[in-house]
Amino acid sequence: MPTHLHLDPFSGIAGDMTLGALIHLGVKPEAIDQPLQALGFEPGFTLSAEPVSRHGIGAIDLTVHVNHTHKHEHSHTHAHDHGHSHHHDHDHDHDHDHGHDHGHEHHHRTAKDILELIERLDAPDRAKERARAITRKLAEAEGRVHGMPPEDVHFHEVGAVDSIVDMLGVALALEALDIDTLSCGPMPISRGYVRCAHGLMPVPAPATAYLLEGLPTVGVDRTGELITPTGAAIAAALGTHFGPTPPMKVQSVGYGAGDREDPKVPNLLRAYLGHTHP
Repeated sequence: MPTHLHLDPFSGIAGDMTLGALIHLGVKPEAIDQPLQALGFEPGFTLSAEPVSRHGIGAIDLTVHVNHTHKHEHSHTHAHDHGHSHHHDHDHDHDHDHGHDHGHEHHHRTAKDILELIERLDAPDRAKERARAITRKLAEAEGRVHGMPPEDVHFHEVGAVDSIVDMLGVALALEALDIDTLSCGPMPISRGYVRCAHGLMPVPAPATAYLLEGLPTVGVDRTGELITPTGAAIAAALGTHFGPTPPMKVQSVGYGAGDREDPKVPNLLRAYLGHTHP
């Protein structure tokens, strides 16, 4: 029977939350770290996967620590991935990311640059194709937002080391678990705004909204960003079924944590690993 992964984004989805859930399911961090370190990123990075608790539920908080000299908030006019793990409140300024520790990184990589990195990745073809699919899906959405061809979009945040680790790392982790197919539950649509370089943006962010086309959604009475562009791209690019959990024999359940705690709902992504029924 095919090995299947079902993502339950009851509190949203982001790249680091997806990686955390896959590690909680049994992926060893070095299975992600070693192939990515071999690419020779500048600046370098280290991964940490720490057990945490959200509302009493154990989970893995995955963080990419990018080598730097000092922290700063990004204020560039390129495509951004917005901060799911920051406070869900439209009055907060925040770094344009989701729980990473990063510094004064100014690489402006394009989708073409990321695809070239994927070609150098020491990984099975299936993992590479999944990484390419996520990258292309995100580039297409950002291109629509900015009114330009996908290949011309300059990804500052998506092109930064931490976000590349999310996209490529998820593809590597799925391969480590020998996942054949992936499905995803309804995406929670919140309300409010996030502040970024372009000013206040409605949530979901414009690129995220495009990525949600064709996917089932559900409105929730919460403010702030629950779905990041990278999280939406992972689901949209790799999902073969969207909606309720498909008939499957669940073998294990994993949780990936967002960086901040939400007083109302555990800030977690749940993942079911098992086999679909024939």
